[in-house]
Amino acid sequence: MYNTFQAGQDYLNTFPNQKKLNLFMPDYRLIRLVKFASKVMPAFACFAIIWQYFFADPEQSITANATLTALFALSIPFQGLYWLGRRAKSPLPLSLLEWYETLRQKLISEQHKIADQALPSYQDFANLLQLAEKTWGQSYFDEL
Repeated sequence: MYNTFQAGQDYLNTFPNQKKLNLFMPDYRLIRLVKFASKVMPAFACFAIIWQYFFADPEQSITANATLTALFALSIPFQGLYWLGRRAKSPLPLSLLEWYETLRQKLISEQHKIADQALPSYQDFANLLQLAEKTWGQSYFDEL
C-alpha cells in the first residue's frame, strides 16, 4: 500500500500542469483536487472537532462524531493518492498509446534518450509529457 501511495505522489509531481490535458484524461482534475484537499482537509478536520466541542449538546458524547468526521476528512487526500498510484501503474489504453508513440518518436528525433517500454504505463506517459514540456515549453501543448 505504501508503494501505491508513493507511486501516486510521484505521478502527482510528474504530471504536467497543463489545462489542455484535461480534455484527454481525468488525471489533471484529480491531481488538482488532491492538491486542494491536502491543503484544506486538515483545517476542516480541526474545524469539525472544534465545532463539535463548542456547539454540541453537553449531554451527548461528541468524540465519536467529531473523530469520524475528522478521520474521513483526513483520508480524502490519501484516497486520491491511492487512485493516482493505481493509475500510474496501469498500462496506457490504445487511445493514448498512439499519442505516446508519436511523442516518443518526436523526442527521439531531437536526440533525447528514452527507454523503450514494451507496455507503457501512465507514469511513463507523464514522464514523456514532462520531458516535452521541458523541451518545447508551452508551445507543444498549444498545438494539442
